[in-house]
Amino acid sequence: MIRHTFASVLFAYLLLGAIASYAAEPVVTEGHVSAVTVYQGQALVTREVDIAETEGLLELVVTNLPESVLPGSLFAEPGDGIQIRSVRYRVRPIEADVRQEVRELDEQIQEVDDKLAAIAQERGLLAERKQYLNQLGQFAAVTSQQELKSGVLNAETLKDLTQFQFSEREDIAKRELELAQEERTNSKAKDLLVRKRDTLAAGSARTVREAVVFINVPMQAASQMQISYLVGNANWSPSYNLRATEKRDQITVEYNASIEQMSGEDWNDVEMILSTATPSLVAKAPRLESLSIKLGMPEPAHQQPMSAAANYKQAQQNLAQLGKMRGQINAEAPNPFGDVASGQESEELGRRGELRGRGGGYGGGVGGWGLEVSNTASVDAVLNQAAEKLQLLDFNNSLSELKREGDMSLKPAEGVSVSYQLANRTSLPSRSDRQLIQIASMPLQGTFYRLATPVLTSFVYEEARLTNTSDRVFLAGPVATFLGGQFVGRSEMPTVAVGESLTVGLGIDPSLRAQRELVSKDERIQGGNRVVDFTYELTLENFGDAPAQVRLLDRLPTVGENDIKVTLVKTDEPISTDESYLKTDRNDGILLWDIEVPAQAVGTKEKILRYTMQIEYDKQLSIIGMPVKK
Repeated sequence: MIRHTFASVLFAYLLLGAIASYAAEPVVTEGHVSAVTVYQGQALVTREVDIAETEGLLELVVTNLPESVLPGSLFAEPGDGIQIRSVRYRVRPIEADVRQEVRELDEQIQEVDDKLAAIAQERGLLAERKQYLNQLGQFAAVTSQQELKSGVLNAETLKDLTQFQFSEREDIAKRELELAQEERTNSKAKDLLVRKRDTLAAGSARTVREAVVFINVPMQAASQMQISYLVGNANWSPSYNLRATEKRDQITVEYNASIEQMSGEDWNDVEMILSTATPSLVAKAPRLESLSIKLGMPEPAHQQPMSAAANYKQAQQNLAQLGKMRGQINAEAPNPFGDVASGQESEELGRRGELRGRGGGYGGGVGGWGLEVSNTASVDAVLNQAAEKLQLLDFNNSLSELKREGDMSLKPAEGVSVSYQLANRTSLPSRSDRQLIQIASMPLQGTFYRLATPVLTSFVYEEARLTNTSDRVFLAGPVATFLGGQFVGRSEMPTVAVGESLTVGLGIDPSLRAQRELVSKDERIQGGNRVVDFTYELTLENFGDAPAQVRLLDRLPTVGENDIKVTLVKTDEPISTDESYLKTDRNDGILLWDIEVPAQAVGTKEKILRYTMQIEYDKQLSIIGMPVKK
């Protein structure tokens, strides 16, 4: 009996000790933001949390998470010697004592109300004075008429009475204007005080967003852990400054990021990465299911709303879009396919249930970013059905029918995915203004030249052909261009891969001018055709003190049918031998000459180039234009 009692007491003691260890007060901390990866639309924020020297089980509350946090994205990563048991997100109401501030505002509001009441009272008195003056005026008018008839009118008394009335009315009007201004000022002051009071009163019952992390520290030690989460209202886009030297021997590309940071928390002295990747990619590849087919009656052609080629193109676009969306599903997107999945695909998605993310992750896991296994299977089923539609079109239509809509190739829907680690730590407060941060500054060598297109304009532009010899991809974005320190204009940067070339504009060269003129047109009939020779004169003038290298452009028409023949008969200067030009623009009828224009080539010294082209066509027809080739 004694042994049994002793064992019971010992068990109860151990149980109370265990309960006490679990019931320890939670440690509340904000930690500090140490690293941020800014995506296009979201940002992944990492907070470092210091843990004082402790041992055993501990509940750690990381408080004051921003309002824009995506709860399903929350996860934790342990430091050395820490075991993370669980991570969860919670929203907790808190009360703040603002009674004294509210009382002070109530007193100020009452003072303004008293002023407004005094203004209203004085206005009433002014109204009574005006009413008395009206009655006095009526009395004076009647009395003066009677005295005038009796021949006893006192003109001096009537004059004094009239002046008194006008003086009083003037004073009343002036005071009414002053009261109106005072009332307007006090009304605005009251509105401001009321808004302050409402805001303060509302702030007394606000909510705080927290991550509750349950950890185990096996050995007595101080350590550190990290929590990470996605926030909305964060975005970035590239922009550039191109700075060309006055000597035209180098261009510096200043690669900048225009960042929108309205997440609700400040990022102070953080490591920052800018990325175009998607922060919520599904890690596992879609499962390819088997395709079963059978024979059946084809649908009549007149009942099909679109042609086979149009159906094929639409099916390609749907499949590409669905594949892209599968890689972007996160916990905030219950139906990521939206309206893209239609018909049978939507039925399949609905039959298997909506997509739902899980809450929190731990031990370095991502948790709610992805999908539950069953939901991933639902998405993969939709992908397989879209691919099935595409293959059935392959089986039931000829290749010529499917090619009628042009290019059949299935182009990837994903864009360029790059990440840039900023060299230095940076700070970005949460505010509505877009903030500019430099990613890199890269000097590039280039070929500088002038470009004249007199068929379009008499202006001659400066351009440079650069090669991206840096280790960074240039993403598409706006460009501000400077030449010799002077701003010359704006343009757009295309996406440029490492090693790829690009052409940048440097503005108008005011020292050069170009013109184009038809100087001769000889026409004759040959057989049943009309043969016409056109001679054009292209003129370049150089008002500068140095020779200028100019690329001079013009064009021959291209023909859609074989019933028109176009020939370049002769030219004063040889056509350019540039390889890239000969492979591309030359085949489209573009003419390019590399011309050197001497200094001070104006008036009789201007540089003139003539060329003749011949067009032969049916004499019964006229030449008309065709749609511009895209």
